[in-house]
Amino acid sequence: MTLRAPAPTFLRSRSWWLGALMGCGVTALVLELRYVNWHSVVPPVDRVPLVIRRDAKGDGRFLAPRSGGRRHRGVDVAAGLRSPVRAVRSGIVVQTGSHRGLGRFVELEHGHALRSLYAHLDEIRVAVGARVPQGTMIGTIGKTGNAKHPWITPHLHFELSRRGTPVDPRQLGLALVDPSPRAEASVALAQADRASRPSHADGAE
Repeated sequence: MTLRAPAPTFLRSRSWWLGALMGCGVTALVLELRYVNWHSVVPPVDRVPLVIRRDAKGDGRFLAPRSGGRRHRGVDVAAGLRSPVRAVRSGIVVQTGSHRGLGRFVELEHGHALRSLYAHLDEIRVAVGARVPQGTMIGTIGKTGNAKHPWITPHLHFELSRRGTPVDPRQLGLALVDPSPRAEASVALAQADRASRPSHADGAE
């Protein structure tokens, strides 16, 4: 029986290091797969279809007119109060906080100068600096900021921007549905009812 001589020490050492490096590489790859955007964009709320808010206090469509000659920088997506809000793409949390108009909000950086903003939240579930995979729950739907008015239906104010310029979410493939004729009729009735009230009632807004 022929005995094989053991491999030289330096070869055994080299094999160990190569195996360790390959193991680390596989682990890093598996971890990084969590942050791959498997879709161009995923819905920011768990509702199908994604319906744009339209109520007695406003129009939630992209670039809809606002007071002072402003335009709506994002879209308002109708959703159930305290339901999940999700990251539309993988990214890093660059800002969270509370704003007079936006209420509680989260802002994500997605790379290539693309950012997303989620506002009027009830809860914020992430911290600044955190890296979040696509579809991660980052907060819940609320009525904070200027959405707290009782006539405003619960919704997510969602913005996309590139280098500070607003981007229509439909450009990234987000399927948004305009309000139904029934919803439009409800808005018209609410506005007519509001107009018929005594003027002192309007001052309470």
